[in-house]
Amino acid sequence: MHGQDVAAVQRLLGVTVDGDYGPETARAVAGWKRARGRRPATNKLDPLDRRRLLGDLLLRAVRLMERWAVARVGEEPAGSNRVPELVSLAERLDVRPEFSEMGYPWCAFAAFLAALAAGGRTAALGLRRNAFNPLYAPDLLAQARAGKFGLELLDADDAFRGDLVLFDWDQHAGDPADHVARLVAAPANGRIRTVDGNSGNEGLVALRERPIDEVRAFARDS
Repeated sequence: MHGQDVAAVQRLLGVTVDGDYGPETARAVAGWKRARGRRPATNKLDPLDRRRLLGDLLLRAVRLMERWAVARVGEEPAGSNRVPELVSLAERLDVRPEFSEMGYPWCAFAAFLAALAAGGRTAALGLRRNAFNPLYAPDLLAQARAGKFGLELLDADDAFRGDLVLFDWDQHAGDPADHVARLVAAPANGRIRTVDGNSGNEGLVALRERPIDEVRAFARDS
């Protein structure tokens, strides 16, 4: 594979897009295979692997959020907690009205709406069926700890692009988790890079980098 075939894979994996299946892309492919339980986790990408990768819902979800970040999707008007583009998408995806109409901090809404657009089962159970509260970070943490609704906790070493990151701004008081984002790249050098909804004073979908010490847990949805 070369050219646009490789470029499509590179965009999903979040590596340099040059159409060349070089060492960076090969390492990312091996990391993706490990994260998905593929053994042996070789750095080769055959046609079947490529189809699976292009259909990977978590990679597609984080890629969609990155596009929202580039487009500076955010609250209109600022401070309203209402993001017209996400509200419109939620309505098209048959999200329950109490969620799709928003009007509250929306970090988890963005993360799960992107997964729902990619065909995520966990997102559907939360945003469509209300089997759990998909917008309340402490509930997400509790369900992941219990292994319910396709959620599972991960060790930092196993976290991969597209996984959920639950932050705790004050780990000595208050709720056990305060904010939800999706991981852009595997943690490295004590830092993590994420794409977040409801980020900053402007209320945007944005790319962020933070110390890993602010993370309460990593989780994976299905």
